Amino acid sequence: MLIIADTQQGFSGGEKMTGRAITRARGDAAHVPSRGVDWQGTLALVSTWKAALAQRVAAGELAATTQETYSRGLGRFLAWMESDGTAWMAEEGKNLVDDDTVREWIGALRQRYKPASVNAWLAGLRAFFRWAVGKHLLSCNPTTDIKGARRTGTKKRHSRKALTDTEVLLVLDQPDQTTTAGARDYAILCLMAFTAVRSVEVHRADREDLTTQANRLVLYVLGKGQDEKEPVVIAHPRAEEAMYAWLAQRGNRPGALFTSLSDRSRGKRLSLQAIRALVKRYYAAAGVDEDGKSTHSLRHAAISSAIRHGAPIQKVQSMARHVSIDTTMIYYHENDRIENPAEQYVDYGNGK
Repeated sequence: MLIIADTQQGFSGGEKMTGRAITRARGDAAHVPSRGVDWQGTLALVSTWKAALAQRVAAGELAATTQETYSRGLGRFLAWMESDGTAWMAEEGKNLVDDDTVREWIGALRQRYKPASVNAWLAGLRAFFRWAVGKHLLSCNPTTDIKGARRTGTKKRHSRKALTDTEVLLVLDQPDQTTTAGARDYAILCLMAFTAVRSVEVHRADREDLTTQANRLVLYVLGKGQDEKEPVVIAHPRAEEAMYAWLAQRGNRPGALFTSLSDRSRGKRLSLQAIRALVKRYYAAAGVDEDGKSTHSLRHAAISSAIRHGAPIQKVQSMARHVSIDTTMIYYHENDRIENPAEQYVDYGNGK
């Protein structure tokens, strides 16, 4: 029977892994067949992985919220192994954690939780095994061939609507660009409307993330659930001009790209709540008050516009930073359903 309590204490309490334990884990990993990993040896790596995550957060490579999600995901797997996993492995005659073990865990989660939660926890387990294999502490990753829990109904339509072209232009006309606040807000709105950045990506962006490449202005953003920053190309002239206008006001000092201008928090990173509030404020000023239209609607509008104007699906996926092309296809299906519906082909005789 696997005794997991002591290892979990190290997991939550920040217990450091000794050099001898690492050596032992390396030795164990060297004898692990490609079909699975020894769980006892794997457990010895947990506290070291936690320390590695903390280091990446401190270096700005990983968001603290992602660190928390990853840790929670592995914690869920540890708890399941203690309560049900080891018993299941014994019944199946398994002595290694393999892809079937992970699938059994996912199946158990799906009985109680929504697919979105299951996939978030799976991302944590994937991150752990990916790190262990990358550091040559384990010889294989049992999550490599695992697909996430399918979210039913997501291929039909989005719950949040895109802004229309007219609404986007009306919103962009609202900030007073002659003021510092207006220049900042206009730059944020243009980023969302022309590059499909998320509000959280705007919040996390630093001045050092903005650079020029191949005669283009490029912003590297830490996307949703991502480990590394990805490039966002600021190709539209209106967005490019807006960014340079804000930089002229902001200056070239390091730190947050978008900062607060209030007396209480001047110079500090603009909060996610403040970003969403200013977007909604400009929506209201533009008369955009339809239910289902949120800050995400600017991102939705940018992706939909690229599709309508003929951008290939792979390029749209890259712009949207979707991990799966299936997510991008949702936008294609949604646009095609309205703009090119089957209903227009119904004909009961010579167009009559």
